[in-house]
Amino acid sequence: MREYGEPDAFGHRKKMSVAEDFSDQVKRITKEETVVSDLTYDLRSGEADFVDKMVATTFGNMALDCILANRFGYMMAIENGCFATVSIPDPALGPRRVEVDTMYNTERYRPNYAGKVGLPIFLTHA
Repeated sequence: MREYGEPDAFGHRKKMSVAEDFSDQVKRITKEETVVSDLTYDLRSGEADFVDKMVATTFGNMALDCILANRFGYMMAIENGCFATVSIPDPALGPRRVEVDTMYNTERYRPNYAGKVGLPIFLTHA
């Protein structure tokens, strides 16, 4: 397993994740920039469930399809409830905003699961 960074007080260095290693290989071969997304941030309220795993696996396969088709500058997304490849937004457009008041219970640091009738599976407004 590849390691990186400075050794800690015990001489141990951080272990590179499979995603980081794969990202480095893609960069080396294609000369294109990549982004590694740490799903633990997205899944901070519990273990990954079936939908989390399905979306992550599908996004990974869609990204590989783009690489094999020499399609760069795209990101994987869910658009109107469907999987999609979309252009990476222009940074000049500024940050996108999350509807914290409607989507999160800020007292419990968890998603808000109430009042979801009529929303698609991924809990975003159409």
